[in-house]
Amino acid sequence: MAIEKLSILVKKLRESRDLTIMQLAEKAELGNGTIGDIETGRSKGSRKTLDKIAEALDLTVEERNRLDNAFMGRDITPTLNDLRVEKLNKREKSQYDKTMDEAALFFNDENISEEDKQKLLLAMNEMFFMSKQINKDKYAKKSDKDKK
Repeated sequence: MAIEKLSILVKKLRESRDLTIMQLAEKAELGNGTIGDIETGRSKGSRKTLDKIAEALDLTVEERNRLDNAFMGRDITPTLNDLRVEKLNKREKSQYDKTMDEAALFFNDENISEEDKQKLLLAMNEMFFMSKQINKDKYAKKSDKDKK
């Protein structure tokens, strides 16, 4: 699967909805310059900015996956489809997003194959949920001791 360039994809998605940069910026509650910088490739924005753009464009699941893949620079669809992510509360979702965004730093080395990059991303996803469960178990044990 070829990963699209973020700047080109945002522009295509905006134009497919017959929106100008100004209209998208207004709908997404972002500055015109922010959208322009993303579309010209001067900036890729943040995850929060990407979420605002996706919401303003009312993207389908497939389009959102393409946008997330373009933002990360590789196919992250398997982790996007993890049903556990949908069950996270706001704080946990923020932690998850930060963890997965930082995981992208591992992929800057061109010597790693796409298959290995995908394996690393899936492993990071699993580690996040394993550590979450360990933490939950740890605090449940403390709570049980306090009751005695």
